[in-house]
Amino acid sequence: FAGAGERLLDAQLRATRILAAAASLTSADYVLAVAGGIGGTARSLAREFGARVTASNIAETQIEEAREITDREGLAAAIDFRYADYHNLPFPDAAFDVWWCQEALLYSVDKPRVFQEALRVLKPNGRIAFSDLTLDQPDALAREAYAAAILAPGLWSGAQWTGLVEALPVKVLLRRDWSEHVAMTFDNVRTKLLAVRDEFTRRTTAELVDGTVSRVTRQLAAARAGQLGCIAFVLSRA
Repeated sequence: FAGAGERLLDAQLRATRILAAAASLTSADYVLAVAGGIGGTARSLAREFGARVTASNIAETQIEEAREITDREGLAAAIDFRYADYHNLPFPDAAFDVWWCQEALLYSVDKPRVFQEALRVLKPNGRIAFSDLTLDQPDALAREAYAAAILAPGLWSGAQWTGLVEALPVKVLLRRDWSEHVAMTFDNVRTKLLAVRDEFTRRTTAELVDGTVSRVTRQLAAARAGQLGCIAFVLSRA
């Protein structure tokens, strides 16, 4: 966020642009965007930078929705949506210029494997761009309980992320601590979720919606307490 009152979407787009600038993203790049939800980031990279993108996900309903939105926005020629698990990618070695992931690595319980795969599918001098939530809770049992409660078994601390990055054969092009923005992010998400609560309940179930509201509320509380943060890296393959 640039300031209070800014739209969440504008803040999200700015974060993506910061990562793209650090990765020197151009229209010549072929990007693999993993765990990309309904394709918002993939569309931004294609629209703003002219990049060709393969966007992967393990949720087939999200892939279908991503394709529909991408078709409507006239970007279908630039983005290929594929079913793929970022732990075991079905792509050849050295196929991509950039590997990209935003706020989805907290669901991985084998991050070294994820980054082994990222490095495998990258060309020489390829770049890795990612951001993810962090949990700085010194008590290990409390950390595990909180991560389980928000369905994010791979939620790491900032120190754990730094340790992993230092062990990789990469050069750090950018490292940012975005923790100051996390409370405002979840405050926005919770407000928007409550505004569409009735609609979502009709489309799914009250149990699912209430569970989501509960998790987002817990994330907001942890962010306000200074425990839930966010870290971002752009790396270059050595």
